[in-house]
Amino acid sequence: MGDPHSSDKKRNHRINLQSTYEREKGRLAALVANDPVMYLHRFTDPRDIELAGFIASQFAYGRVQVLTRFLGDLFDRMQGGPYQFITSGDFASLGSLYYRFQKGPDIIRLFTVLEAAITQYGGIGRMIEHYYEADLRKALWDVRKDLIGDNEDLLFFFPKSAPASPIKRWSLYARWMVRKDDIDFGLWRFIEKRDLTIPLDANVFKIGRCHGWTDQKTQTWKAACQITKVLKTFCPEDPLKYDFLLCHVIGIGGGCTGVRGEACEKRCFSSEI
Repeated sequence: MGDPHSSDKKRNHRINLQSTYEREKGRLAALVANDPVMYLHRFTDPRDIELAGFIASQFAYGRVQVLTRFLGDLFDRMQGGPYQFITSGDFASLGSLYYRFQKGPDIIRLFTVLEAAITQYGGIGRMIEHYYEADLRKALWDVRKDLIGDNEDLLFFFPKSAPASPIKRWSLYARWMVRKDDIDFGLWRFIEKRDLTIPLDANVFKIGRCHGWTDQKTQTWKAACQITKVLKTFCPEDPLKYDFLLCHVIGIGGGCTGVRGEACEKRCFSSEI
């Protein structure tokens, strides 16, 4: 069999992702206002930031306008900040909320589990660190067994073992917590930046397919790993520094359709000189 990344090697020399990043990075922080990470920037206490990150990332699906309305309402109800609200144990004010698949009782159940995790471990990061052995997916599967068991409760938030799942929302949360810049917070020191995997949303997947970074037809864990591997050729120590750029500038802002055309050369990546 041939090298599945042979097309990557042929295409990579025609683009310069790092050059595009350097050109655009000065305006990336302003785009936080269009991303769920904006809710983390409301807080200064690391305990609030960590919990806000979990909440914002786990509901980060669906239309952005609907998502931001829901998250805005949810955070407005957490008087005193997420940490104080969750450790109080009083979640009655969440009963009228709903977001797509999650209704009030589901949201209350989620917050009850978060309260238990804080009581037992002190925080989400410490909980993950307890199980982490260089494999975030396995740590999550072990966390589920500990917190919830083998039933079907809260599967959307705490996944069971599913090797094909790209765990997009948890990968997004990990990026926010591990990396440190004007967008991300760098609260977790037990995971290295080079060990993060791209949060494989539809925009990044379309870009990856267009540039030959993945040969997968659907958004799978393998596709996420293939795209991350290519990003490491541009920045081995911090491949996910390009994630926000890819999503907001190339994907959403650039109107990427996943199909290469003449317009791509002007609005996508800089050419190599």
